[in-house]
Amino acid sequence: MTDNRRRVSVLAAGAATFALVATPLAALAQDEATAAVSEECQAANLDPILKNPGRLTISTDNPAFYPWWAGEVPEGSDWADFAGYPPSGEGFEGGIAYAIAEALGFSRDQVDWIGQPTFGLAFAPGEKAFDFHLGQVSYREERAEAVDFSDSYFDAQQAVVAMYGTPITEVTTLEELKDFQLGAPVGTTSLLVLEDFVQPNVEIMVFDDVTAGKFALQNGQIDGLVVDTPTGFYIRDAELEDYDTPEPEGYIVGEIVTDTDEYFGLVLEKDSPLTACVNEAIAAIKASGQYDEIYDAWISTDAPQLQ
Repeated sequence: MTDNRRRVSVLAAGAATFALVATPLAALAQDEATAAVSEECQAANLDPILKNPGRLTISTDNPAFYPWWAGEVPEGSDWADFAGYPPSGEGFEGGIAYAIAEALGFSRDQVDWIGQPTFGLAFAPGEKAFDFHLGQVSYREERAEAVDFSDSYFDAQQAVVAMYGTPITEVTTLEELKDFQLGAPVGTTSLLVLEDFVQPNVEIMVFDDVTAGKFALQNGQIDGLVVDTPTGFYIRDAELEDYDTPEPEGYIVGEIVTDTDEYFGLVLEKDSPLTACVNEAIAAIKASGQYDEIYDAWISTDAPQLQ
């Protein structure tokens, strides 16, 4: 998607609107941002705990998918040209990343980016090349044994995406969902929810990434693909939708309602002294209203609940 002014809105199985903006949201003024965190957490005092003194190194997955990341990828860039461009600051996580950086007192030209080619590398044990990573990584106790997690920057739910008009679109309960062929990307909370909570009667299909799962859905290999809800709406409204036809192509069957509070957190090296400062920054951008502005600009969903 190279036109960053495009607004996608398709009515089917509830409504969702994802707005693409031409430039990143305005951040807090620098003096207001740095005043929002304690003195020891301001950029000028963080050099001893940064990977590169004077610079903040942020990591995410490569490719980086919408609506979490957006922006046109420059020619010759190492970032996948069919996805978003994290340094642009566009997309929900792009906006959050720079808002946190600015709350700590870093200007945009003091931020460096690292792409992770495989989901899961960022929260594997060991020393990290980044100060923090954000890439829809759900907090789990077993993951937190190897890395630090920040406080929540996104409270997540999982949704089932299907092709419009197929039998699974008649499903209204989790019990009915069990008899369909379902799939999810490897190493994700989506897969965990399928395995531990939904427990389908048909063997789950596991894919390398969301793109592979989407192709399997289109090809009829699976009836439904489980992903986080915002990604599900984007798949429906932007990737499956053919605006030349009167009927929609994709459908959101519903959100899977679980009894757990899932959230995405920033990932840091285990016992990182930066974790407390990142938590201060998250609290600051939520208190200022900046978080809500970013959320409302990029994520707005309404899906039926599957219980």
